[in-house]
Amino acid sequence: MLNFSLLPGPRERQLQRKLNNPLFTKPVVIAQQDIHAAQQLDMASMHQFMEQFRELVQRVVKLEPNVDSEVVLLLKAQLEQQYAVCTGLQGKPVAMQDAIKKLVATISATLRTSSKDDTHALEKLAKDEEHTLLHFRLCDHLIVSDILNPDEVIRDEEQIPTLLNETEEELKAALALFPPERIALLVEEGKLLLQNIEAEGHSLPAAWQRLGQMENWLKG
Repeated sequence: MLNFSLLPGPRERQLQRKLNNPLFTKPVVIAQQDIHAAQQLDMASMHQFMEQFRELVQRVVKLEPNVDSEVVLLLKAQLEQQYAVCTGLQGKPVAMQDAIKKLVATISATLRTSSKDDTHALEKLAKDEEHTLLHFRLCDHLIVSDILNPDEVIRDEEQIPTLLNETEEELKAALALFPPERIALLVEEGKLLLQNIEAEGHSLPAAWQRLGQMENWLKG
């Protein structure tokens, strides 16, 4: 028997998705040493994340009162990127997620105060805050965090097998990341994949349902 972590990181989680899964058509033989290697890489990513996060916190703390808004917006965008990574890390980093949200809220409040006499700037900031809230909600889905992971833990050739393996709710969140033209290509790739798998004697009704969900997304 293979021993996986109870709360795995992104690389170990992708191994779990591939285990005994006919959607991944290339032969996937997973040994305990592969799981251990993935765990080690996930732990290294955790340490790297903590270093980058501490650096960002220091930059936020050292912000001058009259700093250019573009500098502040760049910091905010970097914190949002960090949130996407954070939600998929080993363990359950809820405290870190809350810390990032608080920092982003502080930055937004600072921007709102500095723009209080500029109606256009306030409208732009309101739209940006809506986008931030949507980003946070999407990133709370592990599939979204894994897709956005800068280390590409889900390779291009693994995207459609991974998406077809997800639940309806997870797939719905993931589809928000892709432009329609990319989803259309994924649908065509998915049809061919499932047809080939069926020809080999496998029946995957849940995967066909996810493919239908993707097609409906395009129509909607």
